[in-house]
Amino acid sequence: MPISFTLDKNIPADLKKINPLIKSIAKKVMILTKSEDESFKIKLALEEALTNAIRHGNKFNPRLKIRVRIKLSSKKALFDICDQGQGFDYRKLPDPTAKDRLYKPSGRGVYLMRKLMDKVEFYQRGQGVRMEKCFSGQ
Repeated sequence: MPISFTLDKNIPADLKKINPLIKSIAKKVMILTKSEDESFKIKLALEEALTNAIRHGNKFNPRLKIRVRIKLSSKKALFDICDQGQGFDYRKLPDPTAKDRLYKPSGRGVYLMRKLMDKVEFYQRGQGVRMEKCFSGQ
């Protein structure tokens, strides 16, 4: 995959720190793909992954870090987000489309990531997630 942009950094578990990063990545995807749809999908999936890492993984502890690795090209986006939390059993997540969960205010993040990305894999007991999106029409 010819790389057009790479990022490998640790960010603090602070929700205020992720918005500029998400906007920057979405803008880069827009430039690379010329697609608002692809840019939106990436923005939403990345926001969910980072928010989950901060909220559920690192429990909002700003001393803990989130490792963010990103590779972008006009053909593909690869994301690897890993927190320092205890992990979770991603195989036992309740279905957010179940009738009794439709009006819950949360619990859709992983579902959305799976719908928006082509590939979503959890590793390290759920501390990390790798996501892949192949861009169509390129």
